[in-house]
This record gives sequence, structure tokens and C-alpha cells, in this order.
Amino acid sequence: MFLSDRVFKNLELDYIFSRITVYTPFGEQCKKEMKPFLQENKEALLEEYERIEKVAMLIKKHRYTLVEMRNIFKHIKDLRGSFKRIEENEVLSTVELFEIKSFLFLLSKLDEIVTKLKWNVPKDLKIMPMPRLTDLLDPEKNGVNTFYIYDAYSEKLQKLRKQMKDIESHIKRSQKNLREDLEKALNVKIRPNGEISANKSDVHKIKELEKCPGLMYSSETYMNITFKVKLDESMDEKFKQLNELKLQEEEEEFTVRKALTEWIKKQIVGIYDNVRAIGKLDLLVAKGYLAVGIEGVKPKVLDEENLTIVDGRHVKVSDTLRKQGKIFTPISVNLRKGVTCITGANMGGKTISLKLIGVLSAMAQFGLFVPAKEMTFSLKDYIFFSLGDLQSTDMGLSTFGAEILEIKKIIERSSELGLILIDELARGTNPAEGYAISKALIHFLKNKKNITVITSHFDGLTDDEGVYHLQVKGLDGIDYENLKKEIESVCQIGIEIVHKYMDYRLIEVKNRNKVPRDAINIARLMGLQEELLKEAESYL
Repeated sequence: MFLSDRVFKNLELDYIFSRITVYTPFGEQCKKEMKPFLQENKEALLEEYERIEKVAMLIKKHRYTLVEMRNIFKHIKDLRGSFKRIEENEVLSTVELFEIKSFLFLLSKLDEIVTKLKWNVPKDLKIMPMPRLTDLLDPEKNGVNTFYIYDAYSEKLQKLRKQMKDIESHIKRSQKNLREDLEKALNVKIRPNGEISANKSDVHKIKELEKCPGLMYSSETYMNITFKVKLDESMDEKFKQLNELKLQEEEEEFTVRKALTEWIKKQIVGIYDNVRAIGKLDLLVAKGYLAVGIEGVKPKVLDEENLTIVDGRHVKVSDTLRKQGKIFTPISVNLRKGVTCITGANMGGKTISLKLIGVLSAMAQFGLFVPAKEMTFSLKDYIFFSLGDLQSTDMGLSTFGAEILEIKKIIERSSELGLILIDELARGTNPAEGYAISKALIHFLKNKKNITVITSHFDGLTDDEGVYHLQVKGLDGIDYENLKKEIESVCQIGIEIVHKYMDYRLIEVKNRNKVPRDAINIARLMGLQEELLKEAESYL
């Protein structure tokens, strides 16, 4: 498994995937089926990067045309149920035939847009209009997005409808003549639907209407009584003929729908090809928009173990800071095979650095552009990320116990090529044993072919030869006296001022095995009593 559900959640990849906005049900299916590109898929990954790069360029150059394309995506319905019914030889309804006709029209529009872009679309993304099928469902070639069982489909249907039309015309003429005759005889106005109403208080008029042989009682309210024109026996016969013809029309329409369904089935392979192409195109365009939105770059893939990020940004944290009017400090790392240890005080950004390394690596291997100025990496078999806040209540395990179970799984996979990220290992146990376990794990992993990054507060973890030591710059070089005066002068909560001056960049540390002492300085800035701080410094 490349990523466990827990790692996916802790890396907050769901936030990234939520920004891959697809509009078709077929695109949504492709998005759900997204898988990481593993080592054997390197060529496919490089091709995917090239496609995203092309789409991102088109988005910038032909903005409105791409918006037009996505608007068409929004109108594409999920017709897979109808397609399945076709394969199972079930007869499509008129509504289903209308939806397929609409789908065919949208295919033509998408093809026109791609042609307008002058884009040499890869074969598996190419939309193929189906003119023969379109003409079948639009026999009158009027291009109107409606559908009914046209007369052109059946000579018998055409004759039946002509007979019905003639009878309906005869009935309407007869009804009109009867109505006009009664209007003259009674000197009243009868509504076009053959009804006339009288107020119950007008007793004389009601009696006159009741005695009229050409009228019959219809209905009444608390104020009025309604009568309607009585049809003669010859009209009853016409209605019977009309009903019989309607039944024949329904039977013939079913025959036509059955034939249309069979004709569509002959081209179902082409329909499915277009469905797959639309899904892939929708997803690719969504990836392109993500790349543009995060100002992403195309990662470079190397065969040797490497992970270099230049000015990387954590998208979710960056978005959150932007809403607060703040700017995310880009982070750069150059990781090598073996173990890298990141040290720094709390609030220093160690966890964010670890998350950034993990989420950018995952994005790159899922075939996405990454939010950085530059990124070079090698393909991994898995990414592991221990956030240090595990809890397995269903098994009755403590945070430490649950964390150790996770570490155990990774040790079992240490012979594979992986990216291992561990945030403050063994923080859930006593410091002495926590240090010992961390030291042992670093010693075990430092000669493996994995890239391992561990954050820690423990002194002495980086004194092993071959362990690469990075440190969050933090408040290094800051004049604490001036900073304290600033906090006091603006009467703000100290933490806000501290964050303003905190430098989250990572710097390489050589010939030094101790973690930085920003914690006491931050505590002093936050106003912790000086006598307590002096005692803490004496212990150090």
C-alpha cells in the first residue's frame, strides 16, 4: 500500500483532492480511481506531467475557451444506467432517448472546442462525435435539443397520427358547432371548453339550463353550478376510434423505440470510448486548474534516491494564513538516502515542514504539479507519516502503544524504497526511554535505502555519523530585548509578535548535536516569571 488511510488523513491530502474540481460523473469516477504512479509507471507519470503542463498553458492562453469547455461538462449527465439497459436489451424510454441525443450534441460541442484550441489531443482523451447516431435521433436535422418519436421513423406511425389528427379536427369542429348552436338558442356565452356556469341565486337561468337537452350537469361549488355541452352518439363513436388509434400509436412507438435501442447498441463501444475520454479529459483539466491555482511546477523524476524541494508551500496552511493577511514562509529541503533529523523549538514549524515534505511527495506521485519553485524526487513504494498523536481506543492502546505498532509496520517494509516521516517519536513515554528508542530507530534506518525524516526535541540524536541535521531557524539572530519591548509596547498577546518574527526555514547544522534553546527564550517573551526561567537555565 502506497498510503494508508491514516497517513492520507494526517497529510491532509483530502484538502488537495477537494481542489481537484471535476464536473462530469465520469470525471468524478476517474478522480475516485486515481492511483499513485509507482516505479514501474515512471513513463506514464512523465506523460501525465506533460499533459498537465499543456492544459495549464491552454488555461492561461485560452481562458474563456476552457471555461466554455467546463460549462459543457456541467451539462453532461450520468447515462451509465441507460447504457447498461441497452446492453441488457431493454427498450429505452423517450426520456432516455432524449438524454442520449443531448449527450451526442454535447460531444459535437466538445469536439468544436478542442478544435478551436488547436490542441493535438492524446488518443485516449479524444472526443469522437457520432454523426450517424446523432442523425438517427435527429432525423429532421433541426439541431434542436428535444426529442419525440418522429413521424419519419415509421410510415405506419405517420398514417396513424394523420388519422388521429383528422378525427380530432372533426371532434373540435363538431364541438364548436354544437356550442355555437346552443349559444344562439339560449342567448348565452359558452366557454371554449364547452362549459357554462350559473350563480345559484339565479334560479331562472339554472332551470333554463337544466331543461336544455344539449347540456348536462357537470359540477358545482357553494356559489355556482356548471353545465357542459352534451355530445351526440356519433361523437362517442369518434372518441372510441381515437382511443383505439392512440393504443396503436403507443404500440408502434414502442416498436420504434425498440429499433432505436438496437441501433444505438451497435455503437455502444463508441459511446463508452467517449465516456472514458470525457472522464479523463475532465480530470486532466481539473488537474490543470489546480496547477495554475497553486502556482505549481512540474516535478523532475530521478532514478537515484533524492528529494529536493525549493521554496515549497503547504497549500492548506498557506491558504489559512492568506485569509489572515499573512504570508507562508517557503521551505526548502535537500534530502538524501538515510536519516535526516529536524530539530527546533515548539512553534518552530517542524511538523509543518514534515507535512510539506509528505504532501508534496504524495502529490507528485499522484501525478499532480506541486506548490514549489522546484522539486526533484525519486519514486517511492510507500509514504509513511507518524504524526505522534495516534490513539487506538478500540484496542485500548495509549498514544505511545499505537505509535509503536505503526513504527513496527514500517520496519517490516524497510527493505523497500519508501519515504518515512516521523514527528517526535516516543513523545508519549518518558524522555530517557523515548531518547533510547529514537536513537535505536535512527541507527537502524540510517543505512537503509529509504529517505527518513524525523523531528525531535531530544539532544544527541544527530551525533551519529551519517545523520543529516536540519534545524528550524526559528528566532535565531533576533534581539530578544527589543522583541520583548515591542510586545510590551503594543500590549498584544506575545504569541502573535513571536509568530511574526519566527523564521520557519530549515538550515543545515554541522558539528553540533544539541537542539536549539528557543523554548526558554519564547517562555521569557511570553512573560513567564524570571526567577523560574533562571532556575531552568541553571539546570541546562
